[in-house]
Amino acid sequence: MQLKLHPKARPAVRPRAAVRRPSRAAAVLATLVCASALTACGQPVAGVGAPDGDKVVITLSAKTWNAGLASLAVSEKRGYFADENLNVSFVLLDGATIQAQQVATNNATVGAITPEPVIFGDQPGKRLNLRYFSSFYRKNIYGLRVPAGSPIKSLADLRGKKIGAASLGSASVTNVQVALQDAGIPKSAVTFVAIGTGAQQATALKNRDVDAVALFDTQFQILENNGVPLRRIPLPKIDELAGGGLVATSANLRRKPELYARIGRAVAKGVVFAQENPTAAINDLYAAHPQARNAAIPLSKARANDTKVLTVRMQTLGVQPGEQQWGILKASELQRNIDYMKRAGLITQNVDVNDIFTSDLTAEINKFDPAPIRAAARAART
Repeated sequence: MQLKLHPKARPAVRPRAAVRRPSRAAAVLATLVCASALTACGQPVAGVGAPDGDKVVITLSAKTWNAGLASLAVSEKRGYFADENLNVSFVLLDGATIQAQQVATNNATVGAITPEPVIFGDQPGKRLNLRYFSSFYRKNIYGLRVPAGSPIKSLADLRGKKIGAASLGSASVTNVQVALQDAGIPKSAVTFVAIGTGAQQATALKNRDVDAVALFDTQFQILENNGVPLRRIPLPKIDELAGGGLVATSANLRRKPELYARIGRAVAKGVVFAQENPTAAINDLYAAHPQARNAAIPLSKARANDTKVLTVRMQTLGVQPGEQQWGILKASELQRNIDYMKRAGLITQNVDVNDIFTSDLTAEINKFDPAPIRAAARAART
């Protein structure tokens, strides 16, 4: 698959690194040598929650606070971290592999991390010894979409087309590459183009510089907010992948299960609130992290746009249909991710799914009554 740079984009990685699959794995490993001090990779803010509570550092894969993280701002503003006697500092890091390293070296307590670096880190010679103890992104957040009026209906229609991605090193590119491989479409049939973020993505689609976009859930909604209606292209097997979750080291989970259950519970409460009233959750986000609001447009419009973004994220983040508990993890779902990474050439050795996850804390995490939280959300100002 050819890889080209859109002239207006500023990709996070060089395009040549995404051409060869061995380079992709090497790039993941190289990222794991991020400096051991958090100040080298991201600066934690002052702790929130209980002033004298247990100090916890949570890493997030984001450059800035945004609507997709609003449920955590709810836990901050509504006192859910304080209720669990936690003093929480958030660290925003540019990429899940950097997060994984920070958790593995005990510079962070928890990371909300997608599966790729956790699985990759279980390979011989790496052994980050990370383990999921709660889901966060319940489903795969990555996907493929085309403009609503596009004649493209399936993967087969992508032959000879250009697919835009935020960067050529994004997991979204790998997802589509594997889906094309599974569909028997040759590498040379599709060109990937780095189109950056935000307005750059909208411009690339409006100018027809690309025929489709491989992004994640909230980015798709931001494009819709910017007047670019989209239509989903199914990615067989890829759409079924687990999205990731809250990760800690296996050793810390063994030593401090009660602490991690409290962390999971505080996060879960924010998710329940945000799922019930996303607009109120956006208000909490703006109050806790004013930089998350787009100050270039009126408050009402910014709030409406971000509510749509959060509503989309809650389809992945919240309690799912047919489930009664938050944070459920299933070995069968994570096994799909392991199998996918084998097909993608990102791992060469077998990974035991039970080495990278535990469901032992699920029941303890869910030891709270969601009814008062939902009632408070319904009564909150919007």
